[in-house]
Amino acid sequence: MTSLSLGSFHEVRERRHGHFFSISLYRSFNLYIESNWLFDVDRWFHFALPESVPRESHDDIVQGMEEAREAWLRYSPSMLLSHQSYELRDMLGRSHNRFHMYRMKDDEVAKALYNEVKGGSLIFVPERDEMRKCVQAIREQREKASQSDSARAQQPDRADMPRSLYGNGPRVPQNLGNAQPFDYQPDMPDGDGVQVAGSEGTPRNNQAQNRQFKAVVRALGLNKDQAQRLHRETSRQGFGYHEMLERGREMFGDGDD
Repeated sequence: MTSLSLGSFHEVRERRHGHFFSISLYRSFNLYIESNWLFDVDRWFHFALPESVPRESHDDIVQGMEEAREAWLRYSPSMLLSHQSYELRDMLGRSHNRFHMYRMKDDEVAKALYNEVKGGSLIFVPERDEMRKCVQAIREQREKASQSDSARAQQPDRADMPRSLYGNGPRVPQNLGNAQPFDYQPDMPDGDGVQVAGSEGTPRNNQAQNRQFKAVVRALGLNKDQAQRLHRETSRQGFGYHEMLERGREMFGDGDD
């Protein structure tokens, strides 16, 4: 037999589903207080249900019972003393703990009853239909949270999106034909200008293209920023050395040829 033990309860916390138990809370508590030794939560919850009806999770039912208990603890202080003396003593007598109730006043019995429910020795057992609605709400809330977690897990992290789109390398524009990213190096070896000074048109070899461009930069005495601007201006234009030199003079003025 599955027994229900809710353990010690130190603080009455606000929960989301206490409103399901309004009918049980407004009726006589004498109908709904049970000993935790004699109560089988699963058997009680599934009593008289057809076999075709899916069984709820034990953990969800226990959570529903905790919701019911906390609703009772919030509501009962204003209602306990409205019960008859014999009702209070009858309910307290269902606990496995023993009390000298013949010496206790009604308010003392009510306080002891409250503490027994709070501590889990007595259980507030609401209407079964109310508990079914509560357990269904708990299950739906859990399933919704699980779906949200699964959706978040499938979404790539924002920080990873640039890497997924562009990889780990530098973001160089694509489909530029023969154009190459330009890395300006001012300490170009002597002789590159002589080697390409007579060239016309864009060389087919990438290294030759770079040497030709560096020769123009050197001839015009361009700084790094000017060299990059000229490179952007002349890329994919098919310029030879003299054409590129002329374009550089138009942009930055004369230099030594």
